[in-house]
Parts: sequence; C-alpha cells; structure tokens
Amino acid sequence: MTDTMSVMELIKADTLLVYSLEVGDLINHENEIVEIIDISQDQTGDNYYLTLINDFGEETVASYSYDSFVDFYVMIE
Repeated sequence: MTDTMSVMELIKADTLLVYSLEVGDLINHENEIVEIIDISQDQTGDNYYLTLINDFGEETVASYSYDSFVDFYVMIE
C-alpha cells in the first residue's frame, strides 16, 4: 500500500467586513494567519472582539470596529 501526502496551501479568498466572519474562519491578523475561536461584541454593536488562536496554540483577543475589513483565507489542495 502506498501513502500519499497532500500539500495544503492557504490562499486569500476575499476581504470581508468583520461582522461577516464566523467561528472557524481563517484571517490575517498582524501579518499572521489565525483561526477565529470566539466572536463577541459590545452592547452598541460597534466593536467586535475576536478570540484568535495561532499555529502555536497561543490565544489573543483582537478588537475591530464594525466597519473594519479583514483578509479571509481558505485552504486548498
């Protein structure tokens, strides 16, 4: 039996407004591709707080205004 290793590549798919994002999305934050693990917002809905995790398992919370754009990435084979 032969084993095949697939190479996955990240590509920029779109630029989205922060309110369009979902948990599990991959985005560019401070020149690093990170995964969104939680999304919350303040009472006014003007500010979004994204909990992000990088490849090393380090979590950070980033604050974005409702009209901020972020680069959205997808993995392809």
